[in-house]
Amino acid sequence: MPNTLTMFKGDPTLHASWLQSYDALAVTVQDNLVITTPNMQFVPKFHHFEEENVRARANGRFGVVDCFQWPQAYDNIFCNSVCILRKEAYPFPHPLHWAWYTPEQKDFKTIPGNSFPVGTLASDKVEGLESLLKLVEKRVQDWRANREGKKDVIVNCVISLRHGILRLKKHPLTFRDLLIFITDAQRLFLEIHSFMDWVLIAQPRISSGYGTVIVNSEWIGAFTHDSDMCNKLHMAGVPVWFVRMMAYIPANMRIHKPVLITHADDIVILMYAEGNRIRPYDIIYRGQGGHQRQLHVRHLYGGTTFRNPDVTVPSSTSSCSFSIPSCSALAPSSQASVAGRAPQQSLRKHRRQPYAREARPTQPSQSGESRDKWKDPESPYLPPSLLHWDDALKTCNKDSSHVHMPYAIDRGYRFPEPTLLLGPKLPERLQGYITPGSPVLWRDFLGSGLTTQGTAPKGKDPQKKGPTAAEKRKAVMRDLFGDDVLETQGDLFAREGSVEFHGKQVLVASLANPPQRLAQRITWELFELGFRYELRDLDRFLARKHWADDLIGREQLLHSIFPGEAGLVMWSEQFPEDNYGMWNNTLIGVLPYLEKFRELICAWDDALPLLVAPLTPDSFTDTKCWEVMHSATAFYVQTFFRHFGRPPIVPHSIPL
Repeated sequence: MPNTLTMFKGDPTLHASWLQSYDALAVTVQDNLVITTPNMQFVPKFHHFEEENVRARANGRFGVVDCFQWPQAYDNIFCNSVCILRKEAYPFPHPLHWAWYTPEQKDFKTIPGNSFPVGTLASDKVEGLESLLKLVEKRVQDWRANREGKKDVIVNCVISLRHGILRLKKHPLTFRDLLIFITDAQRLFLEIHSFMDWVLIAQPRISSGYGTVIVNSEWIGAFTHDSDMCNKLHMAGVPVWFVRMMAYIPANMRIHKPVLITHADDIVILMYAEGNRIRPYDIIYRGQGGHQRQLHVRHLYGGTTFRNPDVTVPSSTSSCSFSIPSCSALAPSSQASVAGRAPQQSLRKHRRQPYAREARPTQPSQSGESRDKWKDPESPYLPPSLLHWDDALKTCNKDSSHVHMPYAIDRGYRFPEPTLLLGPKLPERLQGYITPGSPVLWRDFLGSGLTTQGTAPKGKDPQKKGPTAAEKRKAVMRDLFGDDVLETQGDLFAREGSVEFHGKQVLVASLANPPQRLAQRITWELFELGFRYELRDLDRFLARKHWADDLIGREQLLHSIFPGEAGLVMWSEQFPEDNYGMWNNTLIGVLPYLEKFRELICAWDDALPLLVAPLTPDSFTDTKCWEVMHSATAFYVQTFFRHFGRPPIVPHSIPL
């Protein structure tokens, strides 16, 4: 900030009447933007310029891009969005808390005598939603009486809300559909209520030309880069955040206090799941913030009542599916095998020897186009991404002029890229694949035919007794997998699972109908292994003095970033059943691992100031965790790109 900016302290309410729209009751910096607010004491993160997926999350809402949950950029068409009510202002038992109620399975009442998994919403929950309907019906009726029935669009919203509540009460639905229909009703209520607040309160204040300095903190507010609109919203008492580049900050701007960015810590970003099966809703739009994003968030859900409720179709299978990598890609010369765990089985002990590096160019698709390695393809066979890493990959400066040349580090991959397992083939055309511990074992196992008792193996002495080595292996396979074993043109496959031959881990899977959870676990482990070894390689180059001075201490610091006692490998430990380490769901669980990660990378050149200070339990809040995690992941991705010239392999959420 310029040194000439005027700072004042004390009770902000004493100075509020002196603040103009271009002054700052609070100010912060987000990337290269300065965000100020003349009437609020905090600054929320501005989710606008990044391309984001608009897709319902685990609670039926749309995460941080949802104008009904988080402030968005002001839009002239949806001007009433600024008056949407904030959830925090109406906790239980306030009557309006129903606008944010999320159903639980106990609220789902199945139809007696019906064998299908469908039901209706519990009657007391329907009554809660009906109370919202009655409130807005009365406001709209009174307004129409005075306005001669104008603005029919809001009347249509009332009709849709009335029908939506009736549907929840009477019509059988799956729980998955019920969840979205409830949030549709809540969004309709908030849309109607915010429209009435806009036309009855905010707009008249702007039209009068006098306005008010008293802010209505129960409204969600908006971001704007338009100084005139900032001034109007300020006059209307709407929470407003003014977004500018540093060069356009006036030298005489009055500032009450700088603040940290407020993050949406309580907004659900997880995908919808049923038990351990993730069933994401369809993506309805992808793009930057603005009119189109608000428009698509308002689209009402159509439901899946045209499908049999017993049939589940994984999202996006029409465009992406599991593909078969080549044997050479999955069995490199180091003889360390890629091995996922079966759903109920962990990997056995494995040689702790990393892959030989294997440089790979950008992978072409069937159409000849190169795949964008900076984002995951849409596929049900990939584990869910992690928000901070997603953001770091999107915001990384990909200008090739920033890459250090000539390369001082081998640019290749220690492990096959997880997305190499994905391709354009349809699921019904996929065939089995096997990843044994060595190329020789793979050829020996796969190339031999199954022989039955009394029939001599082809090319063998008829007088020779006893099964061959390959036949013994196949017998082991049948003992392990029983009826799940398939025989195709003399080759033996198992539908899913893993087995150990001569100390080598063998993963077998029939992918004509790939088990989604197993596939996600395989790719999750590839992401995790790739990240751990790439982090080690980058640190050994950038912190080479630390490695030279204290080899054991630096190795221990690296290993302490990850839970367990296996260091950079996971084969000798059980597959984790919940997000852990830096991705734990609790602050106390995250702290020790994030602190070690921060300690490791703060030794690198150009480390951000935020990463220099140690993390302590006393100061480790949700906001602090978010700030450090965001800075650390962005710094890692940008640093990796500068030295490797490609995106890194980044961790993903554990498939549950």
